[in-house]
Amino acid sequence: MARASHDWPAAAELGERFSDMRPLRSGARFAVVEARDTDAGRNVVIKVPHASSGAWLHDALINEGRILAELGGHPHVLTCYEQLTLADGRPALVLERCLGSIYGRLHRVEPMELQNVVAIGIKLAGALETAHRHGILHCDVRPRTVLVSEWDEPVLAGFDEAVRLAAAADRPPLHDLTPHTAPELLEGKAPTAASDVYGLASTLYELVAGRAAFRTYLGESPASVIVRVLSNPVLPIVRPSVPLEISDLLTWSLSAQPSDRPPSPAWVAEELGRVERRQGWPRTRMIVG
Repeated sequence: MARASHDWPAAAELGERFSDMRPLRSGARFAVVEARDTDAGRNVVIKVPHASSGAWLHDALINEGRILAELGGHPHVLTCYEQLTLADGRPALVLERCLGSIYGRLHRVEPMELQNVVAIGIKLAGALETAHRHGILHCDVRPRTVLVSEWDEPVLAGFDEAVRLAAAADRPPLHDLTPHTAPELLEGKAPTAASDVYGLASTLYELVAGRAAFRTYLGESPASVIVRVLSNPVLPIVRPSVPLEISDLLTWSLSAQPSDRPPSPAWVAEELGRVERRQGWPRTRMIVG
């Protein structure tokens, strides 16, 4: 169902510096428009909560802006240029313009080349390791929150679900439950670094296999998906083109118990680096700040 036009910010609300505004998408919580920032001379996207949203969603977007500012400069984290307040009181983030999500690219041409998937995994692991060292848990790593920059690089977005590590125990329940959500989060437990390891591995699994480890089916209820994630083991990826060590790493990282997973994103990147070395591929640098 199309959202009402007032969910998207009007040019008058943003000021004369933004032109050529074009609605991109309107999800369950946020609307996103593309615009030209004439002062900076660049194309941007502007993310705002829907007009009917509550204060908690405003707070989530403000928190996302602060986190992106803190992680700013990392080449594989989405850049936030500015935070604005609209005339109706809604916050808005002025963000880096990207070419779409990894999910969109995967489902246009599949499967993705394995060498590229491994490099993406190392780069995203660097972004997550950086966030963790800043005391930030992403909590929503999945193919739709990994965007492709104008330089054809993966960038981690979707930090509106993120939480400070110090406050993780008081985190409210997730608003979006997906096939990539870690089992402990589905059970209402506090997130940890292992929750992001799960999301990273689940994303890479879909990029390698062409489907999620726990894909949803048409008409399936959320409760049914949750039961499968909590009770069924992850099937290994059996394919001649996929080395056993890749399949083993992903199934290990998708263990139901957080303590059974690799201890950090950096650990996952190290294992992926070993794959690159054994395959004779160019080495990908994990950037941590």
